[in-house]
Amino acid sequence: MRKLLPLFILICLKINAQTYSINGKVTDQDNNPIENATVSLIKQKDSSIINFTGTNKKGNFEIKIPEQKEISFLQISGDKFRSSSKKFEVINKDEDLGTVKLEKDLITNIEEVQITASPVKIKKDTVEYNASYLKVKPDGKIDDLLKEIPGVETDEDGKITVNGKPINKILINGKPFFDKDGKIALQTFPADIIKKIQITTSKTKEEQFTGRTPKSDSLTINFNIDEKNNKGNLNNLMLGYGTNKRYEGTMFLTRFQKQRNIALIGASNNINTTGFSVDSFFDSGTRSKNSAVNGRPVSSGILRTSMVGVNYSDKIGESLDLEKFSLQYNDSNQETYSKTDRTTFLPDYKLDKNSERSGNMDTRKFNFNTDANYMINGSSNIIFSTDFTNTSIDRTNDSKSFTFKDDAQLNSNINTSRGNSNNNNFTPKIGYTKKFQKPGRSLSASVSNVFSENKSSNYSILETIFYQSPEDNDYRNQLSQTKSSRNNFSADFKYDEPISDSATVSISVNYNNENLGSEKTVNDLDVNTNQYSIYNSLLSNTLNQNNNYIRSQVGYNLNKEKFTFQAGANLNITKLDVNSIFNLQNYNFQRNFVLPEYDLTFQYKFSRTKNLRITNGSNYTIPQAMELNPFRDESNPLMTLQGNLELKSSWQNSTNINFTSSDFARGINFYARFGFSYLDNDIVDYSYFDETGRQFSSYVNVSGNKRLILSSSFTKNYKWNGNQIKLTPSFSSNYSYRKGFVDGSEFTNDIYNITPRFNLGLNLKDRMDLRASYSYGFSQSHYTNYRLDKTKTTNQNLTIGVTNYFLAKTFFIDNDFRFNGNNNLSADFNRKSYFWNASVNYQFYKKQMLLKFRVYDLLNQRQNAVTNIGDNYIEDREDLVLRRYFMLSLIMKFNKIGGNKS
Repeated sequence: MRKLLPLFILICLKINAQTYSINGKVTDQDNNPIENATVSLIKQKDSSIINFTGTNKKGNFEIKIPEQKEISFLQISGDKFRSSSKKFEVINKDEDLGTVKLEKDLITNIEEVQITASPVKIKKDTVEYNASYLKVKPDGKIDDLLKEIPGVETDEDGKITVNGKPINKILINGKPFFDKDGKIALQTFPADIIKKIQITTSKTKEEQFTGRTPKSDSLTINFNIDEKNNKGNLNNLMLGYGTNKRYEGTMFLTRFQKQRNIALIGASNNINTTGFSVDSFFDSGTRSKNSAVNGRPVSSGILRTSMVGVNYSDKIGESLDLEKFSLQYNDSNQETYSKTDRTTFLPDYKLDKNSERSGNMDTRKFNFNTDANYMINGSSNIIFSTDFTNTSIDRTNDSKSFTFKDDAQLNSNINTSRGNSNNNNFTPKIGYTKKFQKPGRSLSASVSNVFSENKSSNYSILETIFYQSPEDNDYRNQLSQTKSSRNNFSADFKYDEPISDSATVSISVNYNNENLGSEKTVNDLDVNTNQYSIYNSLLSNTLNQNNNYIRSQVGYNLNKEKFTFQAGANLNITKLDVNSIFNLQNYNFQRNFVLPEYDLTFQYKFSRTKNLRITNGSNYTIPQAMELNPFRDESNPLMTLQGNLELKSSWQNSTNINFTSSDFARGINFYARFGFSYLDNDIVDYSYFDETGRQFSSYVNVSGNKRLILSSSFTKNYKWNGNQIKLTPSFSSNYSYRKGFVDGSEFTNDIYNITPRFNLGLNLKDRMDLRASYSYGFSQSHYTNYRLDKTKTTNQNLTIGVTNYFLAKTFFIDNDFRFNGNNNLSADFNRKSYFWNASVNYQFYKKQMLLKFRVYDLLNQRQNAVTNIGDNYIEDREDLVLRRYFMLSLIMKFNKIGGNKS
């Protein structure tokens, strides 16, 4: 800490050093102010941006910069206007440029510096960044570019958000690379071949083709490769081996040229990475969780996985656009172990349940999918997609649990099982879209199917002891065999009709027919023949379900320069027809639902970088067949479950308010979100316990449950002399009011969660990268008509990542440290954990090879312990995690981009 103190003093001095301002006003030749013109101060010697800003509604601007002792140029540019520039030999005082008039439709050369693009452009709902202004390390990947964009955050599970909105598509030149989540592309494509980064509202194929206003609240990120670099090869290989027989290997080969791209990937490891790992390929940060590209990082258990895949995309002729044709095979084994302590609070007493579970699972998965667009002519096209998946699983599980009431043991349960399953799933879809000559008029139609079949078998030996009533003891040695199928047909139709130059009315109809079938056969062991031949009618069952849905909707869409408004009303008609046999008895019933719904969206743009979005809507959720079916499910000896045929549909009304404000030039970004939802006839658990600790559970409707969410984040970037510091304080909180039942009695629970967080990013040019985050979480519950008045938990998390560079960045050292503290874990769990990763890296052979020596969990203290709070319980859980190992890896890359070797 003492060593860091002078560094932070230096930073503060730099930030607070003498600054000067350049101000003025930008107009056109008719003296009309130009809003959102870009004003940039640029160094002559290397064309790097010193600072930039934008003009306000009145055309005024002010740009602040430190003293400049070298030649610089001030560039002023706007869409469809000729750029204007002014040269400064030095800047050591404030400058007032007065009024600057721009001429239209020309590009200018600024002496020795040629500027043809602004750092940021805003086009309707798309924000476009010029990648050359986002400074990353020489061997940076495109995920490093994302980190430089204000408002972009990545959580521990790899989920990316921009101003709180989730990213659900990542594209390269408008196409998915293997998969739409884009994890492989993010950490393999080099940053220096990217020209533009576009962040826009996610659109369906029909919305893209017709120009319809998108309804999604998610975002898409598209990386456009510079045209001169849009051809070449990327070839990367990594091999690593370490202590405890840990290993990792990856291969990434791709050839791309304009619209054509073919890629081959392969990976194998036993360090908890699901699929393709890219810790890899000169990534300078050692992550506290191993990154996963083709899947999520595994946070519990120990995983061994191997995979291979091929992806092809191309533009064939003028009509056929093959977005994706991919094959992939995965083979994995996962070992798991967990220990759980749960306390369930009942009106007059409490139950303590201690349990342990261990398992081993082998999974083999083959996947094939394709997406293609066929352009019939300029006004109509056909989209086609297929997805086929085959999954085979072999698994073993062992578990035991013990339940106590006031320190007196009520029951115990010991279970050993082994089994296998095989699942096939095929999903084809075809759609047609047509644009008419009248702008805004369009229609689209599509049909799709889902064909799914699953077969499984499971052998289990189970022993359940009830200490208060031994006559209820339950001993089982059984074979369970299950066959299930799903056949789903869906048809969609939508028509848009413009009623003015800015308003459109739409009509849509969706029909869905779903047939579900399930047959479970349970046989007990015949000790005389040692065969599973005794049919168990109590646990065997058959369930056949036919569901018909019709959803018709009328919508109105208004698009103005400053605001947009969308309204939709729909009527859902659902018919459920269920036929089932349980314990040799027929349970047949039908339920019909006629449910009206609506949604409203209003968005107001105060400026091109500041907007307010308000949504409100209501929707119904019908009960599931198993929630309605009145049979008694006694497959679990410690819990009997029974459906309730009288259940009503749940109705939810939700309101969300989002405000976003960005000042790209000053490095300021702010967003705030408010959300509220109310539920009527919410379906909740209704249960009670007998004197042996056995639980009897069903479902009932309750009204009045509600949830309130409030979150905000502020980001500020400071830059000086090639250095940068990024400060991001954020805050999230939520309140929930829940009604429920415990042991047959109704209670209410007010739940409060508050989590402030502070993130710090520091980059000292060619010397150090520092990433730090601290959060403090507080949760408290208040009960009425309950054994407890309140419960509360607190936890804190600290992460610090530091990369130090030496020898012109050919040698660098990574350290990644994490601390977790939870003061509410029971005495059987470690309340504090420390997790430290470190690596030493050396690049050689023209930076095409890297030797990495890393230590995972240097302190050998990693754990995965959490506290969960439910309506009537508190649970502490700890899972098996990967522990310390040392590994030496060799990473090789032989890339040829734009005709040149990288």
